[in-house]
Amino acid sequence: MQIRRFFSPDLTQDAENVVLSPQESNHALRVLRLQAGDRLQLLNGRGLIADAELLPTGDMRRPKEASCRILSRNFFAPATPSLTLCVAPPRGKAFDLVLRASVELGFAAIQPILCTYGVSRPEEASDNWQETLVTALKQSSNPYLPEILPPRNFSEILEASGTAPSVFGASPAAEATPHQPLTPTRAAATARLWIGPEGGFTRQEEQALLDHAAIPITLGHCILRVETAVPALAGCLYGLAGMDDRNGNDGRNGRNG
Repeated sequence: MQIRRFFSPDLTQDAENVVLSPQESNHALRVLRLQAGDRLQLLNGRGLIADAELLPTGDMRRPKEASCRILSRNFFAPATPSLTLCVAPPRGKAFDLVLRASVELGFAAIQPILCTYGVSRPEEASDNWQETLVTALKQSSNPYLPEILPPRNFSEILEASGTAPSVFGASPAAEATPHQPLTPTRAAATARLWIGPEGGFTRQEEQALLDHAAIPITLGHCILRVETAVPALAGCLYGLAGMDDRNGNDGRNGRNG
């Protein structure tokens, strides 16, 4: 049976009934044409996933509001360390692919960075970005919705990153394959992955990252598109930091409620 998932930020540990947002209600009642008694799954984006059933609507001919009765719930502890993706946004649909991958890979936050060679220079986070994240959340069943932060200049973000362990995508010309694991591993509270624009970080930006003890890494001599570099280098980061089972069904420490 196909699982119908819906984003419900109002879902709490104590809630017995939940009313879906107008957008989610419309999707449930008019697009999917779900009926009273149909089972669905609710995610609040803060670690809580609940099984629920659809309650009868007041107006069967033109239902506007979907109410659900909670049947069971599980809370999943956040992954450790908390990962932030610092990425130079590519243009158009390519950034949607980056956002979707970020949800599926379990990033806690996404920080758009404005680099020297960046082709897209957004002044603020777009509502469409949030919608893309929510769609990926439901598709992937990730208990946590990443926070999308306002775009900021590279130097500002690097200065504010402190001593969090970091990996960055270096230019293929750089001999940048790391030879030792990223330390600390699971004990670290946060970690960062830095992905530059398709033109790459400038030499000055790479040097600034090195000065902050970031580990450079490159995957051979090919220049990767941003949407390719994110999942590829995220896998490298997980391997270096000794992380596994991120947001997996066997590694989320679910707890019935």
